[in-house]
Amino acid sequence: MTDRGEPIVEYISKNERMHVLPVKETVLSAMGCVSGGPLYDSILAEFDTLYERVKAALDVRCTIAAEESRIYVLITAGAQISELSDELFSVGEGLAGLIVNNCADDVLLEADKLCSERIKYYCAGKDLGISKRLDAPLDIPVSEQAVIVNNAPVEGVTITDAFMLNPVKSMGYELELTDDRSVFNAQHDCSKCPNTSCSRRSVSGAQFDIISDFDYNVSSANGVAIDIGTTTIAVMRFKNGKAAARKTELNAQRRFGADVLSRIDAANRGRGAELRSVVEYQIRKMINNVGGVGLPAVIAANTAMTSLYMGWDCTGLGKYPFKAHCLDTVQKDNITVTGGISAFVGGDITSGLYMCGFDESDEINLFVDLGTNGEMAIGNRHQILCTSTAAGPAFEGGRISCGTGAVEGAICSVDLKNNRFETIGNKLPCGICGSGITELVSELLDNGYCDSTGRFKERYSGGITLAEGVVFTQQDMREFQTAKAAVRAGIELLITEYGAEEQDIKHVYIAGGFGKRLNIEKACRIGLLPQRLRGRYRAVGNSSLGGAAKLLENIGGFCAIDRLKAASKDFSLAENPGFSDEFMKYMNF
Repeated sequence: MTDRGEPIVEYISKNERMHVLPVKETVLSAMGCVSGGPLYDSILAEFDTLYERVKAALDVRCTIAAEESRIYVLITAGAQISELSDELFSVGEGLAGLIVNNCADDVLLEADKLCSERIKYYCAGKDLGISKRLDAPLDIPVSEQAVIVNNAPVEGVTITDAFMLNPVKSMGYELELTDDRSVFNAQHDCSKCPNTSCSRRSVSGAQFDIISDFDYNVSSANGVAIDIGTTTIAVMRFKNGKAAARKTELNAQRRFGADVLSRIDAANRGRGAELRSVVEYQIRKMINNVGGVGLPAVIAANTAMTSLYMGWDCTGLGKYPFKAHCLDTVQKDNITVTGGISAFVGGDITSGLYMCGFDESDEINLFVDLGTNGEMAIGNRHQILCTSTAAGPAFEGGRISCGTGAVEGAICSVDLKNNRFETIGNKLPCGICGSGITELVSELLDNGYCDSTGRFKERYSGGITLAEGVVFTQQDMREFQTAKAAVRAGIELLITEYGAEEQDIKHVYIAGGFGKRLNIEKACRIGLLPQRLRGRYRAVGNSSLGGAAKLLENIGGFCAIDRLKAASKDFSLAENPGFSDEFMKYMNF
């Protein structure tokens, strides 16, 4: 075999110009536009206006190179299409920028299919097959993209210091060759792709249905309540206190990264306008979907999502000491965006605290939002202490090999002793969601599949199969343990810092879609939640959305938000010398 980085044996195609153009129907479909929809005509007209500029800007090229046991593929849509997109975003033409982006994505995917055909003919001639496709960062590290650029050079394509392809609208991957000519796994595997909101996703799956219920009885609200989460967006329209329509979707910004830090980094590298336009367009479309155009709306979101939606400078969010550009409650057209407390405790938490009545309570209560960012607060109307811990997306199925959100078919409850599991909607299993993972881990411990460190017994080293195509691996266990330890360490240090005794805490509100389905007994069993507070836990669902709904029907609600913010103090876990010890303590079970 040729050493990695040495000259390639042969080129299947070298710097070949590919005559690929975007297909109107595919691009519009990728943007969620269907004929007869409320935005279809305007986006269609914009597409037609831009089409000639897009054609002129596209310069689709590819190189396919082979060595003894591997093939390298590099494809680009060219620098000019990225420059056109950047130009449109920079002058506030967000919709046009999104259309150009989707056009570039469309031609890249079509070019990839053409490359696959070329590789198929090559393999047939060599009596070889393709055993595996390796995409960064899922299968190979991002740094491997430098190897691809070196071995399959395309004119104008370079690698950045962070090992990202430049121009942005480029793609590279590696293919492993095999002597088994019957195998050809050269196509992109949608089931592995982190962009689960991609409308071109070919893997079958249920309708996304993250829980938008909350523990607050709306009585008189009129308007639209919106929760912009890192993972999901939920929109509900109310009429005279009744939920008239609702819509939930994965946050389309996930293409820039699953966590807030990835998106902040993207914004600070010049893609802020694109991020803003993506979420603005998605919110506009969802409001249309629920029939809320022209109605007053309230948005609750974490500080990063708020900053990206408003188009604010995110520089301070990406580096110590982590300061937000703005934490005020603001208005944008007929939409009010709830203010936050700190860089990592945002308007979604103030909204949740408001829904749970912290602004009126004299009792000490604990609030824990078990989402991607793990925000929590303790206190009452006089004094509140808040913090945030980087739990990551494991509670919502992220970075878990067969993880999924709360969709129909997601395994949500597990009983290993009786070899049973439940799925949402009693559908065929398509993956495992956060509540299912929590129960599974508890069951693995109780039934001897792993030890107290989370290490699988030898006979389960290949993973635990729950259903066809749904496997829980050792790496999945480590991902969950990391999230669990971060949350539990945060809870313990927050209680200690506030100075509360066990008997002082009257209620523990568990917020978030994951928390709504959570088996509290098993969550305590694995150490996610403190055993000593059993009997005081109350699942309140999507409190961010619930607080937004409560604000719609209470004129003085935003004054209450201001009082909550004034009573709140942010507590940094990163600066606490005891966090590492607590984190390591709760890694084990």
